[in-house]
Amino acid sequence: MKSDRSMNTPILFRKGDVSSEQRNQQERSESEILSGQSSQSHQTDLASIFSLLEENIMTFVKNELKMFKRILSPELPEGFESQKQDKEVVDAEDEKQESSAREGALKITLHVLRKMNQKELADTLEKSCQAVRSQRKAVLLWSQL
Repeated sequence: MKSDRSMNTPILFRKGDVSSEQRNQQERSESEILSGQSSQSHQTDLASIFSLLEENIMTFVKNELKMFKRILSPELPEGFESQKQDKEVVDAEDEKQESSAREGALKITLHVLRKMNQKELADTLEKSCQAVRSQRKAVLLWSQL
């Protein structure tokens, strides 16, 4: 050993006369500070996740609306099929979820069109989408034979 100067000062575990109640209160306040920081970090993460979620939902809905517009356009009657060829769905579960999401977008679009007093347009879109779905089911059945 060298001199006492090379040694670190000893840790004092007890500074003054602190009761257990004061010690518990101090521990609680330190815990609250840490959980507050954790909560703030969680809120920031949640905010960025929801920002990305909003962006992805808006992109999805915009793409669906473009497809519905193509379906209703007399120049391009194959609106659904042209987009379906662009995307390749890998497995059955993904395809099921994609189909469910498209159904939801269609229902929302039909609901909003009807609230806008565009009942005829909504009915035309609904019938066209049903026809495309029936056609797609027939193609799937033939491909499985």
